[in-house]
Amino acid sequence: MTITPPLKTPEAIAGLPQRYAAYWNIIEFCRHIGIRKWHSGVVWVARTRLASGGYRQTQLAPVEGYHSKGVDYKTALALAEAWFASPEIAAIAAAPYAKGVNYTLRHTKTIGGFTVGDAMIDYVEWKRISGARTHFECSLSLINHHIIPRLGDVLLEEFTGRVFTEFCRDVLETPPKRGRQTPGPRVSLESLDRESLRKRKKTLNTLIGILRTAFRMAWENDEVASDRAWRCLKRLPHSDTPRTEFLTRTQCSALLDACNEDLRLLVMGALYTGCRVSELAQMRVRDVGGHFFGVYVRPMKSYRGRYVHLPEEGMSFFLDQCETKDEEDLIFRMSSGRPWSGSHKHLFRQAVIAATLPPGFVFHGLRHTYASQLVQAGTPLAIVAKQLGHSTTDTVSRTYGHLSCQSIESELNRRFASIKKRGADTRLAALRTSLQVVEETSSSWPVRNHSEASGEIVSLLRSVC
Repeated sequence: MTITPPLKTPEAIAGLPQRYAAYWNIIEFCRHIGIRKWHSGVVWVARTRLASGGYRQTQLAPVEGYHSKGVDYKTALALAEAWFASPEIAAIAAAPYAKGVNYTLRHTKTIGGFTVGDAMIDYVEWKRISGARTHFECSLSLINHHIIPRLGDVLLEEFTGRVFTEFCRDVLETPPKRGRQTPGPRVSLESLDRESLRKRKKTLNTLIGILRTAFRMAWENDEVASDRAWRCLKRLPHSDTPRTEFLTRTQCSALLDACNEDLRLLVMGALYTGCRVSELAQMRVRDVGGHFFGVYVRPMKSYRGRYVHLPEEGMSFFLDQCETKDEEDLIFRMSSGRPWSGSHKHLFRQAVIAATLPPGFVFHGLRHTYASQLVQAGTPLAIVAKQLGHSTTDTVSRTYGHLSCQSIESELNRRFASIKKRGADTRLAALRTSLQVVEETSSSWPVRNHSEASGEIVSLLRSVC
């Protein structure tokens, strides 16, 4: 679905080129209003998502200014709402839901005791003022989906290790929710494959972190007399999977050749900077070369902006994109002139297929490609972390550390003082050929960890990992 700028003004409509396909705006998800601007006339149209899939659409009225009986946006919107409410359409249409991000906790204050849901109210309000917007949105979504339905009505004074164990098991055995799709059936821990279990443990640890902060806040605010509920919460031992999905320079060239012009520029921006697509989409001309040799990345996922240094080739590329643009102009736009949004996804998927790359490779993989290339070339992990915007090297070390084998070997050969001189060993070349760069482990359970987690849920997890 292509979303255009608002259609509420005659000026916005006049600026749109003629085409047979309609221009759509969202009223609410599953309900759209738009115009069709074709040589035969300019008319208002509406469409609704069907419960069975697909869309049903209708023509509403001519657009004001293009026909003597034309109507404005407000009148067309009333006609669309009447059509959505008609018995024929209401019987077959999917249920609509509000557009935009939810910023409301789905819990009301409890009377007669302080519950986990009440603790979430205080936590959400604190995160609303202290956290980055995207982090707040993600945390609120997790709370509404996982914590409130399972623990919202549990009194905090009655929260025990047994309640926590049951919560952990429930989260781990419940399939992930995809958008507004109905989750699949519950799957026992014993039936989960290693990768699915790893991902669910990672989600669960995020939820445990939220609960720990909220419970400690409740104790500090004197809502409960004991800190037992907070001390019941232990993170599950968990290890990240080393990142293995990244492109070689040959594959990068093939991908660029398969992209159309506007997508090619966006992909090159990602390969030069390691930026997320949302960061590139918000980057403006004034962010390039302002105070140093590189680009400034505005705060997106975290509350911190960052500076990304560029090689000369990358700096030249960004300067090329800034020519003829004003300081406040976006650097990357679609060929239609609209800002990049989620519309890059299907175009990137087509390019991946055309370049015969792994079908599951997504745009975010370019960020991993950037980091992997730097690590393999021997770049210190602290520099890679700074370029990516990580506050420490921990994530980089866990995710890309396995790729630094060659640079470690080179450093050892260069700096290790010889004990006993000996001639060339012909076995070494054969050994290097036989070694695999990435060593697959048979378990997602770390060899050593410092977690204090124990009890039934941990014993069960150990048995299935």
